[in-house]
Amino acid sequence: MTSINTIAGKIAICLIFTGILFSHHSLSAQSGDQQRLLDHVQQIAMPPAPDNATFTLPLNEKPTIIATATEKDTKQHLPVIMASRLDKGRILILGSDKYFKKPLLDDRNVQQLLRNAIAWAGNKSGSIQVWGHNSDLPPFLHLLKNYNTITDTVNIAPAAGIIILTQDVTDTVKRNHLEAFVRKGGALIFGSPATGILSQQKTSYFEMDLNQLFRKAGMYHVTATLKPEDRKEGLTIRSIPPYVHISSLMAAFKDTLFIPAAADADSYASTIANYLFNNPDTTAISNKIRSTFANRQAPVIPSPTHPLWKTDVKNRFIYNVQNYLATQHQQRHTDTGYIHPASSLFPGEVSKTAPRVNEPVVISIKAGAQGLLEPDGVFYRWHSTGLYVAAGDTVTITISPDCIPQQLKAQIGVHEDNLSHMDYYVRHTDDLTKTFELDKPATTIFSPFGGLLMIKVPDTTSLKTLQIQVNGAVKSPYFKLGVTSLADWQHTIRNCPGPWAELATDKIVLTVPSYRIRKLDDPEKLMKFWDEVMDADAQLAAISADRVHPERIIIDQQVAFGYMYTAPHKIMAPDDESCALMLDEAQLRAKGSWGHFHELGHRHQFWGIDFDGLGEVTVNLYTMYVYDQVLHKGLYNHENIASRQAVIDAVKSYMKGQPGFDKFREDPFLALKMYIEIIEHFGWQPIADVFKKYRALPAAQYPVSEADKRDYWFTCISTATQKDLSLFFDKWQVPVTEAAKKAVSSYPSWLPEELQ
Repeated sequence: MTSINTIAGKIAICLIFTGILFSHHSLSAQSGDQQRLLDHVQQIAMPPAPDNATFTLPLNEKPTIIATATEKDTKQHLPVIMASRLDKGRILILGSDKYFKKPLLDDRNVQQLLRNAIAWAGNKSGSIQVWGHNSDLPPFLHLLKNYNTITDTVNIAPAAGIIILTQDVTDTVKRNHLEAFVRKGGALIFGSPATGILSQQKTSYFEMDLNQLFRKAGMYHVTATLKPEDRKEGLTIRSIPPYVHISSLMAAFKDTLFIPAAADADSYASTIANYLFNNPDTTAISNKIRSTFANRQAPVIPSPTHPLWKTDVKNRFIYNVQNYLATQHQQRHTDTGYIHPASSLFPGEVSKTAPRVNEPVVISIKAGAQGLLEPDGVFYRWHSTGLYVAAGDTVTITISPDCIPQQLKAQIGVHEDNLSHMDYYVRHTDDLTKTFELDKPATTIFSPFGGLLMIKVPDTTSLKTLQIQVNGAVKSPYFKLGVTSLADWQHTIRNCPGPWAELATDKIVLTVPSYRIRKLDDPEKLMKFWDEVMDADAQLAAISADRVHPERIIIDQQVAFGYMYTAPHKIMAPDDESCALMLDEAQLRAKGSWGHFHELGHRHQFWGIDFDGLGEVTVNLYTMYVYDQVLHKGLYNHENIASRQAVIDAVKSYMKGQPGFDKFREDPFLALKMYIEIIEHFGWQPIADVFKKYRALPAAQYPVSEADKRDYWFTCISTATQKDLSLFFDKWQVPVTEAAKKAVSSYPSWLPEELQ
């Protein structure tokens, strides 16, 4: 699902999949409730600083928005006061309990609001119960004519017709009694204590138990603090934007030419999403949404030839709502044969005539850590099968009953990145993968997008080999170095119908579109080259060349972060000329591929030891090492370090200016030149010696502070070079402590010629 760029939307993400069902409530009743509650109310103040209000989301047509506040960061209106009905009773939620306390309780408009609320509640018994401790409210209530006040009780008084509540109700029995009280005709007026609770607990959010009651009235109280754009202006009680409520929103779309303002488009989408996922898909408004955005509109599908820009408000809004409708339908009506209209463009279409096969698959499994940065917690490693699940197909996976306790999973697809944060889209923005628990002997799997079939195995497994039976999948091009013969590849495998292919060794897997490898004659030569790259990285990083887990480079039609990016379990790269280069052994040996070598370098860095600012610096030690040791091209293979003389000239120019540590940290290629000076004069061995020492250091002994990390690098590289590098570090203005300098003072001092 596309993420929604408002605070309400962010909170709504965790709500819209709850599937709670609600009934219809008319727009006229809403406007009537608002008029009664705001009668003679001129304005409503925000709680005085430092207190803030919280807000409530309407989940269906039933609630009435009484007042909103404009959120400071997003400039979006969020409901602070909301009313709704539940059977014969009524609920009013105010976003702060400060409205029941001084100084707000002394405000004439707040007093009028409370008088209106009590009249709106329709209290026939004449008794108001204040549930909880509040020394300010009872004196105000005693001034009201024809009402008795019952205070400081924790159970519902038999005579009560209205309950004013300023605390959560965590006890299930009491909450059920409160619900019964409302359903029978009682009124609940709730002032949220969330701001105080958040302050006491020093958290940004907590789940309020009363939401179990509020949801039944079509409301969800969000206990995240709303920071108003302008506290002095108070709450908005007139001209509330249509996007705040589904009924007013859909009324705006009666005009077929209506397009939300760009600043409000995500809020419109958020309200529609909340409604769709919290109501039956057979309601009048659900049908109206479907008619307006799906039935009348051709599918909006981003592609390289027709990118969808965020600035294209109309099509982006239609695209989002169409996705919500499709997701709602799939959740409510499990249609294993559903094919998403975007799937034929990406990840790709499989011919209906392509043979579906029934095949056993044997997977070799290694478990344990590689010594590199690993995913947090128990991670499920992806294991290739050489098979593809076509969109809309059902595939059956059979495993031995003995394997059920191993908590295995099947994953369809490898493109799990959500792209909704980007400025434009050239493919469907969602996570395109789908995962199934293999918790029984036979499991049926399916996907509206399709994708390569992966078996996910927890890295704590005791399995060494796994054999499964897969029925109904399509064969994909799959080459494994040392296993697949070139003859089979050339004559059969590279022509398999799956739209995605994998080229694998025990050290690296390349996941690429199949069209890229249809004419690849010698994957063996290619993958041996990539093993050389991996071995060079392992050598510099001081880990075993025999990998526990292969690294995986995955091609995507649109990379979610930057040109390429690295995560602990994958590297993502674009489907462009760099992909063609990655698959061309001759060109790789002739000119290398800085981008791919760089991303693999990220996997080998010492993230817990390198000091701040080295993230894009020490990575290129691995890049340069591959160019030097595998390609024999020396150190200078990038425009920013074009030659030794260019580096020397750049260093001299920098030193003549105003060198500083901040500049060092802000310019990765500037900082890299400091390392190049060391390598030029001492070779790679000192770097390798330091990295070996880093690798041997237990995590519990890692330097903690930034100063400690700089000192550790300084003393280690000084020891490795057998030189006192104090003057060198001083020239570069990389700060180290006097204690660290004293520790290496027995070595002769050193400066490269260009710094003397």
